Amino acid sequence: MMEEKFVKVPVFPLTKYMTTSERGQMPAPMKPVSFYFGQDYVQVDEVLDCERGVSRKVGGMGFRFVCSVSRFIDSRRISKQSVIWFDDFVQEWFVEVPESRVPVDWDTATQISNIDDSCS
Repeated sequence: MMEEKFVKVPVFPLTKYMTTSERGQMPAPMKPVSFYFGQDYVQVDEVLDCERGVSRKVGGMGFRFVCSVSRFIDSRRISKQSVIWFDDFVQEWFVEVPESRVPVDWDTATQISNIDDSCS
């Protein structure tokens, strides 16, 4: 059986810098709040864990955020646990996605424009 190939998909989340009391034992100074994945708006409900790590599936290293996330599909709320990475060397956020699940409509320019629209 062949192992599925993973790809690094950049995301451009809105982030929030945390106060010292919010951070607790968390090593990262900020956390993701929300981002677009394809045309889906993904809300980060809670950061469950954050630690330094290495992405062995797609390469890269930095902060590994294990998050509880939600998105709405056909007016239904779908929640799941997800991992979001912040590579502090290249200052890039990304998710590891099986090649077969990369959004068909994926386009980096669209992702940036979605962020600009949500900030307006």
